[in-house]
Order: sequence, then structure tokens, then C-alpha cells
Amino acid sequence: MDKTTTFPTSLSGYEIEGLVGDDAPRLVQLYKACADYAVLERGEPPNADSAREEFESFPPNRTDADKFVFGLRAIDGEFVGIMACDRDYPQAGCWWIALLMVDQALRRQGVGRALCDDFFKWLITRRVTRVELGVLTENEQALRFWRGQGFGLVRTTGPISIGSKRHMVQVLGRSL
Repeated sequence: MDKTTTFPTSLSGYEIEGLVGDDAPRLVQLYKACADYAVLERGEPPNADSAREEFESFPPNRTDADKFVFGLRAIDGEFVGIMACDRDYPQAGCWWIALLMVDQALRRQGVGRALCDDFFKWLITRRVTRVELGVLTENEQALRFWRGQGFGLVRTTGPISIGSKRHMVQVLGRSL
């Protein structure tokens, strides 16, 4: 599967774009618009390397070939969301959502839900049967969002260190 692979979106006025590491500078504005998450996760606002790091971080025993980053781009060309995933992790037939980030201005408007619904429909066509992800335990808004998407607790892990912060992580999963 090509890194520039896309999937159809039901969101009028938006397109999905498959991204590669060289696209990281195009995501800087989105990361700034989502500074609240960076502060929650790392204890500091995003910097120039934040977007690049998403393309270079992999779960154990995974490589760049397994990483897919999808940008949600408005018709005006601005990125308003990103979904970074690792295929066949933690096992074959399962995709791991490493990051879902939506511009603060579009949150609680159904954009994240529609993006996920479209992504899950596409995964089903690729014979994927499960999706898992990790949520920082203190990120109550994200926990509510993912539970509303049908995800349930698989396990709690941690503590892990990210930036200047330490976190417990709830691993959530759902069948497709």
C-alpha cells in the first residue's frame, strides 16, 4: 500500500490526503492549533519538530513501512485534522491509531466522529478486523470520545514519560 493512499470522506468540503515525512512542515499550523494536546501530553507547546516526530515514531518491531499518516484537508488547503496509524499492530489484522488530532475550532462538531467512521469503513474493505489505541488517562475528553466510538478498555499501562510528564495510558480497542 502506497503512503499517499487515501480513503473516501463523508465530510463535505474536506479531503483525506496520505502524507509522508516531507509533508511535516505543512502540519505545523495544525499542531499550533492543537497546542492544548501537546501541553497535556508533553508539558509544553508544540515546537517545529512536533509534526516531524509523528512520522518517525513507531511501536516496537514496526518500521516506516507500517506507518500511515492521513491529513484531513479543507478545500482551502489547510490541514484541520490528522490521523497517524500503524498497520498490523499489535497483531495482524489490527491497526493502531497512534494519534487523532482535530483543530480546536472544529471539535465537538462531529468532525472527529465522521473521520473515524470513514476510516473504519475503509479498514473493513481492507479486511482489518480490529482497531486499538492508547489514551492518556488524564485526557478525559478523549476517553469520552473513544468510548462513544465503541471502544472498550483492553488494559492500563504505564507510567510512561513523554516530555516532562509521566502518564498512565488506557489501551482501548474495538472490533470492526
